Amino acid sequence: MNIPFPPFEPDKSPYDVASSNNVVNALPVANGWGPMAGLTTISAALGSECLGATYVRTAAGNYEVIAGTRTALYRLNTTDYTWTNISGPAAPYGVPLNDYWTMTRYGDQLVIHNLTDAIQVYDVGSGGVCSTLAGSPPKAKYSWVAGDFLVLGYLEGTDGEKTVRWSGMNNIEYWTIGKQGADLQVLPEGDEVMGGFGEQGGFTVIQRAGMQYFPFAPSSGFTFTRTVLNPKQGTLAPRSIVSIGPGRFFYLSEDGFFGGVERQPIGAERVDRWFLDQVDQTYLADVQGVADPFEKIVWWKYRTPGGSYNRLGYDWQLDRWCTTDLQVGEMVALATPGITWDGLDLLYATIDAVDEPYDSRVFTGGRPTFATFTTDNKLAYFTGSNLEATIDTAEVEMDSMTRSFVSGARVITDATGFTLQDGVQAFHGDTVTWSTANSAHSRTGLVPFRSDGRLHKFRLIVPEAASWSVASAVNVNAQPSGEQ
Repeated sequence: MNIPFPPFEPDKSPYDVASSNNVVNALPVANGWGPMAGLTTISAALGSECLGATYVRTAAGNYEVIAGTRTALYRLNTTDYTWTNISGPAAPYGVPLNDYWTMTRYGDQLVIHNLTDAIQVYDVGSGGVCSTLAGSPPKAKYSWVAGDFLVLGYLEGTDGEKTVRWSGMNNIEYWTIGKQGADLQVLPEGDEVMGGFGEQGGFTVIQRAGMQYFPFAPSSGFTFTRTVLNPKQGTLAPRSIVSIGPGRFFYLSEDGFFGGVERQPIGAERVDRWFLDQVDQTYLADVQGVADPFEKIVWWKYRTPGGSYNRLGYDWQLDRWCTTDLQVGEMVALATPGITWDGLDLLYATIDAVDEPYDSRVFTGGRPTFATFTTDNKLAYFTGSNLEATIDTAEVEMDSMTRSFVSGARVITDATGFTLQDGVQAFHGDTVTWSTANSAHSRTGLVPFRSDGRLHKFRLIVPEAASWSVASAVNVNAQPSGEQ
C-alpha cells in the first residue's frame, strides 16, 4: 500500500490520508516534501535586537544592508562584516516598545522612521550618516511610495492613527498641504491604519477593519481620490501584511490568514485554528510576515506562550503550508552584498571550514535571498546545511474490516541515512504507540517492522545536513492480522 506524505493541514481530520498534522523543517515540492536550509551567519552582532532592516542598491551597483536597533541605525561593512553606525544627529533614537523601524526607498533616499523620532533619511548615493528629513514632515509609523509621492500612514497627534498624508510631487521634503500635490486624508471608517503599499496608478491602505484604494486623479481637483474596497475587514497585525505583486498581498486577520481585498481564505480548515492555538494571543499584533523571494514562500514569525519565536510559511505557487522550529529574530528579504576571497578569512577559520558551496548566493552579490537576525543579533542567510526534517503521514486504516500487520516499508525518497517509525492505534482515537526508529537496509532499502494495529501512522526523520531533494510516500508491506 502506498501512503503519501501529504500537505501540512493540521486543522483537518488526522484520519484524512490527504493531510498531515506534523511536518517540521521541510519545504513543499510538487510531489511531496523537500529539504529546508538552515542558517549561515555572515556578520558580527548588532549592539542590540534588530527592529527593522532592508537593502539598497547604489548607483555603482553595490548592495548595502541597513539595520536599526531601538537607539541607532547601522550599515553592514562588507570589508570586515561589522556594523558601521550611521545614526544622524537626532540619535540616540527611541523606538517605542512594540514598534519597529519602517524603511522605504524613494529615489536615491532611504526614508527611515518610527512614530517617536523625527523621520531620518539616508543618502544611498553618497553614503555617510543619516540626517533628519527636511520640510517638517509628520512622524509616522508606516510609509510607502505611490508614483511620485511618499505616503505616510498612522501619524502622531489627534486622529493621526486614522490619517494618511503624502508629500509634494517628486519632492519628499515638501509637506505644505494643498501645494505641489501634498495633502492628507483622515479616514472616517475602518479604524486605524495598519499599513499600505503603492499600486499601479495609486495606493492601497489596509486598516484594522477595512481596506481602501486611493487612485491618482488630478483631473478631479484632488491629488488622490478614495474608494472603499472592503468596508468591514482588515488586519489586526500590521507587520503581517506582505505584498508579492500588483493586487496580490496576504495578511493575518482576526479569524485566520487571507489574501487580497476580497479576503480569499488561504488558511481556512487547513492551518487557521492550529495557528491561533499556537500563538501567544497577547502578541498577536506583533506577527511579522516576509516573502522569501527565492522559495516563493511567505513566512510569518509569531511568539508562542513559552516565549519562543516560531514560523509558519505559505507557498503561494503551490498553495501549501509549512513550519519550522528554527528560532529566529527579525526577518528580512535581502539581496546578498557578496563576499570577497579576503572576506572569507573573516567568516571561516580555514578553507575546509567553508560549509557553503562556492556557487552559493552568499558569495554572489545581488542575488535575492531570505535573511534573519539570530538570537544573538547576527545577520544570517537561510543558505546553510539542511535542517533535520520530520514528516508524518496521516493515521491510515489499511483495511476497514480488520487490523493490519506491517512487516516492512520502503520510503520513496532520494534521502539516505533516514529513519522511519510506525505509530499504531487499536481504534480511532486511541493513543499512538510508536515503534523503534528503524533505518533502511543498505541493499534493499526496506525498513523492517513488526507492528500490528488498526491504524498506522509513519514518521520519517531525515538527519541534519543530509543531501536530498524529495520525500513523496511510504510503500508499506502490510497484511490482515486476523483480528476484527
